[in-house]
Amino acid sequence: MHDQPLLPTQRLLSIQELEPVLDGIGTPVATRLLSGGTFSAVQAVDLADGRRVVAKVAVPEGALPDGRTPLLTYERDMLRSEHDMLRLLEPLKGVPSPRVLAADFSRAHVEVDVVVTDFMPGTPWDTVLDTMSPEANERAYHEVGAILAALKDVRGRRFGYPARDFELGGDTWPEFVNLLFETVVADAAEWEVDIEADRVLAALELAQEALAEVTEPLAVHNDLWHGNVLLTPQTGEVHGVVDFERTLFGDPIWEFVGAESHTPGPTTPALLAGYEAAGRPLPRDPDAGTVSGFTPAADLRTAIYRLWSMSVQFIEIVPRGFHGDWVAGHRESIIGVRRAVLDRLGV
Repeated sequence: MHDQPLLPTQRLLSIQELEPVLDGIGTPVATRLLSGGTFSAVQAVDLADGRRVVAKVAVPEGALPDGRTPLLTYERDMLRSEHDMLRLLEPLKGVPSPRVLAADFSRAHVEVDVVVTDFMPGTPWDTVLDTMSPEANERAYHEVGAILAALKDVRGRRFGYPARDFELGGDTWPEFVNLLFETVVADAAEWEVDIEADRVLAALELAQEALAEVTEPLAVHNDLWHGNVLLTPQTGEVHGVVDFERTLFGDPIWEFVGAESHTPGPTTPALLAGYEAAGRPLPRDPDAGTVSGFTPAADLRTAIYRLWSMSVQFIEIVPRGFHGDWVAGHRESIIGVRRAVLDRLGV
């Protein structure tokens, strides 16, 4: 059923377990783990009538040998949040997201939540990025920018993550971001990982006024990197975007950190151009001399979001049990980006 080692966060469903979840949709006859993910198990499921669907499974409770659940604080109940977000996006033009076909949060059949969506066509961008023509990549960045802009038509009722009625949320953007950093420092302590917390919190303190400039809780995919984009490699035409589990409501410019989190420099220009061409403004200030090309306040916010991203990516290596030759380079990349940002901020 699969030919790659599973992570502690991944639980595969058998054909027998899929049958009651797919009742009324079709009869499952084969399934395989879709590669590329480093979080939930995502399976392609072939149905008896020739159709193919996708089953996504929540992280099992108590999956580690010591009985702990391999999740960071912000990752709680994310599959239900993704389900709700995909439902919100169904009538929205301009965001080619998967359509929800079924969901089972009862845990009556299996001990995890399950969401079933249609199968999106296209090749994951990260697998062909280096072999695509510059023109094709340019088109893909532009189209992804437009998709991120269209997503901003969705507004939240609070700032933060919608899971558990905005349990990790706030009435203002600074309130939420401060709470978010409290949780990541606690997560670092829980999993015994050094994220240079004192320096990170000092950077956050510098950004309080800049964070207060954000007054609208708009939908932010927060993870639309190349691996979550499905396209035609020859042309760069984007057919679908996936993995909305980390969607939060807040500052639109967080998107550009989520899309290119390991890039301490400026965002790829075509991504910004696509966003603006779709009618969404950006806080550009070409005279400010900032790394992002944004106003000083917006540039400072992007630095803070990048520090958060580097922190969670560094911590998650432990609970998820990442392994393989790539992990050492991944760690070094995170450390390098984090220190570059901290040094630039002078903390």
